[in-house]
Amino acid sequence: MYQKYLFGLILCSYAQSGIASSNVELYGLIDQGLRWQLHPLSSSTPHWQISNGNKMASRFGIKGREEITSGHSVFFDLEAETQAHHTQPGSIFKRKNYIGYENSQLGQFTLGLQSSVSFDMARLFDPAGLIRQKDVIDDLSGSLNGRYGNKWMEDSLKYSLRTKSFQLLSSYQLANHQLKQTTNYALGMSYKFSDTLLATSFSLSDNPKITHRQDHAYIFNAGLTHTMGPTQLKMGFSHSQLGKLHRLHPITSQELYQIQNVGLGFKYHLKPAIDLFTAVYAQKNIRQQHDDLFGYKYVVGGNYHFSKKTHAYTFIHHATGSDSGKPLNNITGASLGIVHRF
Repeated sequence: MYQKYLFGLILCSYAQSGIASSNVELYGLIDQGLRWQLHPLSSSTPHWQISNGNKMASRFGIKGREEITSGHSVFFDLEAETQAHHTQPGSIFKRKNYIGYENSQLGQFTLGLQSSVSFDMARLFDPAGLIRQKDVIDDLSGSLNGRYGNKWMEDSLKYSLRTKSFQLLSSYQLANHQLKQTTNYALGMSYKFSDTLLATSFSLSDNPKITHRQDHAYIFNAGLTHTMGPTQLKMGFSHSQLGKLHRLHPITSQELYQIQNVGLGFKYHLKPAIDLFTAVYAQKNIRQQHDDLFGYKYVVGGNYHFSKKTHAYTFIHHATGSDSGKPLNNITGASLGIVHRF
């Protein structure tokens, strides 16, 4: 059934592009490769698999834009993930599903399903650039927008203002009891001067599960990217104060708990087509009625760019300690794959 929907979607998009080829575009990304992983405490045998989305989420989408009058445009973006796991079951476009208005002077307004402000900012300074990779503790975007662990906002209104050196983002998300999401407010900013980019965001959510003085939960993150010739330095920090949210790992209903993440990494452009990267992350989980948990992760890898749209990648990682408030056995893994954009 899903394949029929996809086939029909592609046909419709090409038919539409024939009518307005300058306005509607079919796009996507394919990430396929090999993944090796070892859990020493659960098995002494390495686990090999052919994996989709080792580095980036495979996706396809349709986006379009129409200029109504000079300086005024309406646009849309519908994006599906091949292994989506969030939002409503049965919906095709689980990554993006929004419509927007843009004024050349005032900025953009978008309405619908879209990425969170915290996630947008964290992508600018995430040290390893593997923010969506699983089995990691390096999520510098926090985990409040939408459901626990969700980087996308349902039922949201988002404002964006971008200039050559400055970016301002703000969003408002409606509460939705069916999706178990609460009202959320977020504000983010980035500023680039010379060879340095600074970025930060703050996200505040209603949290009816907390029964004591504080009835809200929040996420703060900040980081920078600095370029020094062929070397790029990235570092980031996030502080999340969470309560017992939906799908959170079991803790008492009275307990507030906090997550602090710190990341530092380097990327070195060895040649125009080759770049190498390394990063280290540390995580601290502060819990009122339990001992604190600590986690660490190390990543080393590289990319080879065949063209602007296609590159091969490889990286190895080792994580130990904790992951989002739960104990984590030692995990060692390696990935090798190729990414193609269209």
